[in-house]
Amino acid sequence: MSTPTDTLTSSLTPGAALPAPTFTAGVPAVDHHSHAGYIRPGQKVEGVDQYELENAMGHVEGHVPHDEYQAYMRLVEGGETAEAGSAAKRLGIDALVADSLRFQSTTVHAAALAEGSTALYGRLTREATVAASREARTQDPVGLYDRALLLSGTAAVLTDIPEIDAELWPHARYKPVARIDPYLFPFGHPEWTGRGTDTPRFRRIFSRVLDRQLELAGTTLPTTLAAYEEFVVSSLVRRRGAGFVGLKIASAYVRTLHFQRVDRADAESAWRRLAAGPDVDPAAHKALADHLAFLVLEWAVLHDMPVQIHTGFGHTEPGLRISTANPLLLEELLGDPRLNTLRVVLIHGGFPYSSNLTALAQMHGNVHLDFSWMPYLQHHTVQRVLEEWLELLPANRVMYGTDTGSPELHLASTRRARTALDAVLGNGVREGLWTMRQAGWLAERVLHQNLCDVYGIEL
Repeated sequence: MSTPTDTLTSSLTPGAALPAPTFTAGVPAVDHHSHAGYIRPGQKVEGVDQYELENAMGHVEGHVPHDEYQAYMRLVEGGETAEAGSAAKRLGIDALVADSLRFQSTTVHAAALAEGSTALYGRLTREATVAASREARTQDPVGLYDRALLLSGTAAVLTDIPEIDAELWPHARYKPVARIDPYLFPFGHPEWTGRGTDTPRFRRIFSRVLDRQLELAGTTLPTTLAAYEEFVVSSLVRRRGAGFVGLKIASAYVRTLHFQRVDRADAESAWRRLAAGPDVDPAAHKALADHLAFLVLEWAVLHDMPVQIHTGFGHTEPGLRISTANPLLLEELLGDPRLNTLRVVLIHGGFPYSSNLTALAQMHGNVHLDFSWMPYLQHHTVQRVLEEWLELLPANRVMYGTDTGSPELHLASTRRARTALDAVLGNGVREGLWTMRQAGWLAERVLHQNLCDVYGIEL
């Protein structure tokens, strides 16, 4: 962003300390969903303030005319710093960001960012905290994340990332998960006419990842569906051999979660229509993506690869359609007989559809749930969700996660997850729902054992 950090008003000052846990104290955690490992040599390093800025862009988008916001973001994302700065001044972006940060200061996100920053850098001024976070990321990003894992009692993380340097980010602690979405859209997407830049950003990411996988395979986009399917499978085999332990579907950011089986003739027809040019019915994009999704998921069944699926709301900027991210739209996929042993994890608590996740997991023995993202966004909601899940579902179905690439937010999220889980277990013991032994067992199941069982990994 072109916004200067000295205009930002949030304090990064933590509030009251969280209560000390009882049942989760000393229990190792394995983070089911993170984005650790995105930092690469030579890339521009942002400090902890980048997470405040990301949250502020929804506020900015809602106060700048659509066309002008889109033009401004094109300048920012294109690295045209001088032009972006001029546009920001004309549109009053700095003031809008400052307002957003002031309003953000009461959120759980702000509290968690402050807690993690204080734990890693000490109680500093905001400017000193931002500087310390930048320096730590520049000098030793892996060491910084390692320290966050150590302080939070986290043994390892599963990290959603296209590629990862296994020497820099050793797989013993940082286990990669590959999104399948880039494979689903070989011809891109229908024209985007909605608000915001979040969905277009995901589209670009998917396209770049597909281009990279084609490059690694030493090929260009095949001319037939059959040849493309061979490339997809060979790419997945290569990534599995490189240490990827699972797959992920993040398509809710660009399309509906309603995946349907498409017969071969219709898939071939969709391929030919899309290959002929961009002016085609959006139904062709969906049909081809649906066909390829089932191809990949059947491969995952054969090769014992678990699959995470994003459900529920998205980032603070418009893009993802919450109605088409409803996990109930997955019923056809989850009910498919050929996928009955596919190990599926529906992630993020599915908010605002958390109870829908509960019902889906109760009815499908291969479906598991994680509450990543929730600990640093929703203090009370995560407790209510855990109460519902743990009271109804078998002990092997719930997993902890953070969904962050920030060491500061990882540390705070893990502590908050422990606090929420501890509160639920404590209430359950007091109310005669669980014995002390069962509560301790549940703490272990949620924090690491369920994940280890589903992914076939050792703690």
